[in-house]
Amino acid sequence: MAMVSTVSPNPGASSHTLWFWAVGLTAVGMIGVAVDFFGGTSAAGVQTTPGCGGGIGILIFLLLLLALAWGFVGLVGVVGAILLWFRPNWGALVLISINLLSFYLIAGSQSVYAGQLVWGAEVLVLAAIPPSAIAVLLWPLWTRGNRLVLALQLLILGALAVPVVLTAVPGLATDVNSAFQAAPAPQVASHAGCGATTGFIVGAERP
Repeated sequence: MAMVSTVSPNPGASSHTLWFWAVGLTAVGMIGVAVDFFGGTSAAGVQTTPGCGGGIGILIFLLLLLALAWGFVGLVGVVGAILLWFRPNWGALVLISINLLSFYLIAGSQSVYAGQLVWGAEVLVLAAIPPSAIAVLLWPLWTRGNRLVLALQLLILGALAVPVVLTAVPGLATDVNSAFQAAPAPQVASHAGCGATTGFIVGAERP
């Protein structure tokens, strides 16, 4: 009698691939928030020179605040990644929430000014990463767990997503509109009464 063996596909391999994609895109999206912050301060022409205080003190304070806040979010992301491995539906819920926050901070920052086409394109690329991660994470959320829990999770995510979308989409539209505007001529501002007179280029204003 001939023995017929059937080989069933290994579901673990696809699950591991999805985990790496979801966690990787989430991590890149979080890094994108920091890139958007630094790029936005540069695009705005923030004064970082000393003398009269300048903007260096404010920038350092914002950096510390961002580091503390984003460090906490990073810890939550680690918890979400662990949950995604062992409890995919709850891990997906945590990571989707983090990606919504990343999307809100990147797209809603309105960090593109007139004539900054290259930076505007970079912001669009950064803003596309968190939604891509969310699209990947919807699969384990949809396929694991019972329907009652799924309905509750989707209700929570919907409540979080609505204000994010209402802020992020107009923010991106403003960035695109600003990028295609003609760049104004730089203005040189002088500050007296702080030792030597210091000039710096003032950030372009929005149209």
